[in-house]
This record gives sequence, C-alpha cells and structure tokens, in this order.
Amino acid sequence: MTYLGNISLLDQPKHGFLCSRCTKSSVILPCLDWAVGHAHGDAVVMSTFHSEMEDAVLDMLLPGTCPIILVLGRSLYKKVPEKLRPALDSGRLLIISISNQGRISRESAFAANEYICKNSDSITFGYLSQDSSLRTLYDDVVAGNKQVQVISQS
Repeated sequence: MTYLGNISLLDQPKHGFLCSRCTKSSVILPCLDWAVGHAHGDAVVMSTFHSEMEDAVLDMLLPGTCPIILVLGRSLYKKVPEKLRPALDSGRLLIISISNQGRISRESAFAANEYICKNSDSITFGYLSQDSSLRTLYDDVVAGNKQVQVISQS
C-alpha cells in the first residue's frame, strides 16, 4: 500500500461512500444532495470515486472543506489530476493505492471497496443493486454493526 498526501486523515472519523456502477437516474439527485451535505463537514469522506456516481460526488466534495481519502484500485497516479491538486496541496486529501497494477481490475476495485468498508466508521451506499459486488460488502458491513445508510437499492 502506498500513500500520497495527508496521512493523518487516517486518524480521523471516516465516512465511506460507495455506489454501484449501474445506477438508476432517480438516485443521482439524492446522492448529490448527500455530497453537498458532507462537503463542508468535519468527517473524512472516503471512497474509490471509481464509478460515475462516485466521481460526481467527488466533484461536489472538492470545492468544499471536508477532508477526503481517495482509495485507488491501481497504482498511484504518475501525475495527480488537476482537479485533485488544490485539495492535495491544502492537506485535505490523502490518496491511497492498494495495488501496484497500472489499471483497475475487477479484483483490485473490489479490494479498494473492501478497504473502505473495513476502515470507515460509517458507510453510505448510494445505490446497491442485487447483482453488484457491493452487496457482499454491504452484508459484511451490516454484520459488523457499523452504521450503514442505503440511499437506494434494487
């Protein structure tokens, strides 16, 4: 595992956000509302920001003040994306790479999601479809007695 950014964010309360790749259009606004509600909070928001919905949530969080942990299912960026640079430079961002692969695979994406579930104090699932790999993680999180919110599911 490799790190870039403010590693002390790991010591703060962390709220995970995960969302299935395939989401319903009715989930978009509630997820973005969730992001707006957290953008200026004190709790660290941790996600892979891999799916389109997770990326849209990241876009809502970045202009805010909340700390963010980005967990990559691939190696660290060779060049940090410009949209992440201000948060990284101001100490609001930690990027964690859980793999040394150059690209995200299904297995490494699952491992990144699993890391978030294990290391978050609470977690929100934006959309949880029946056939998603997130369903297994959801079951594990619920069994572990963590605070869990599901915005929508099928």
